[in-house]
Amino acid sequence: MKHSFFILSLLCLLASCKEEADPFQADFGYEYFPLEVGKYLIYEVDSTIYDPTGDTAVFFSKTQVKEEIVDTLSDNLGNQLFKIERFERTADTLPWQVTKVFTASIQNNQAIRTEDNLRFIKMPFPLRDGASWNANIHFDPSLIVTVAGESIEMFKGWSSKIESVGEADTVGILQFPEVVTIRLADEENLIELRRGFEKYAKGIGLVYKELWILDTQCIEQCEGQPWEEKAEKGFILRQKLVGYN
Repeated sequence: MKHSFFILSLLCLLASCKEEADPFQADFGYEYFPLEVGKYLIYEVDSTIYDPTGDTAVFFSKTQVKEEIVDTLSDNLGNQLFKIERFERTADTLPWQVTKVFTASIQNNQAIRTEDNLRFIKMPFPLRDGASWNANIHFDPSLIVTVAGESIEMFKGWSSKIESVGEADTVGILQFPEVVTIRLADEENLIELRRGFEKYAKGIGLVYKELWILDTQCIEQCEGQPWEEKAEKGFILRQKLVGYN
């Protein structure tokens, strides 16, 4: 009887040790995509828009953007979604104006964000250096987007990859001890550039985003020129966090 009790105790101890070492108990990284009603993020967004048919070929704009989680709801499968209202203004002295409504959720160990009826997989969990995935698998990558009246295949050639996890980073005057950097796209040929990345801080969410979506037909004459000069349509966007709760 004593021997049986000893063996049972030893098995329980080993089971406990195994449970503590279980890799599935590790940090998945959900805190990089926090979802909570009342949470808001405020950004400065600098845009360079190319318009070959307009009075000005290159147009610059600066906008303040606020995204606030205002409610929860359920989709047709019963998954919980967080409703996000996007506000915009062009100066601190102006009131915020609601411009769009998005949703975000975590489903099947994926961070999901739906914008303008497009469903994006923002990141897979657990977060791992070098992990890659098709963030735009839920829609046709040849989708045409209109920019300054011009048609452009914005999502052509996108392929997401985690470049780093948990590294310290600085955005503007804000410092973050743990940040994940995600490449959205890095595809270039003679007439198209699709480049972008996002940074998410642990416990906060998206803190920086940069997109270069540019097309040109200027090839021989523009050889060696940077894309900022030879682009004929598309945009460059830089979005950085300036406030949050």
